[in-house]
Amino acid sequence: MDLKFKGGAELVHLKIDRENKKVQVSSSKTFYKFQPVDWSMLFDKGKEKLQDKITTKLDDNRFKLCLIMSMAKKGYVNVPC
Repeated sequence: MDLKFKGGAELVHLKIDRENKKVQVSSSKTFYKFQPVDWSMLFDKGKEKLQDKITTKLDDNRFKLCLIMSMAKKGYVNVPC
């Protein structure tokens, strides 16, 4: 699953492999090169286990919607890949 978000001048690109619980991020912090990050990065700090348990049950579209809503709370908008 590929997702892109824009917040101000920042562009963040996520590559998510839900089956293997792997995430790669590309942003200005990584000089726009994909870097692996911990799966828990997708969830709110302190709620990682609970949110992971809940979202594991969701299909890809609902999982994607949860991420879009979470990023929107942080000021990012989803943009087409």
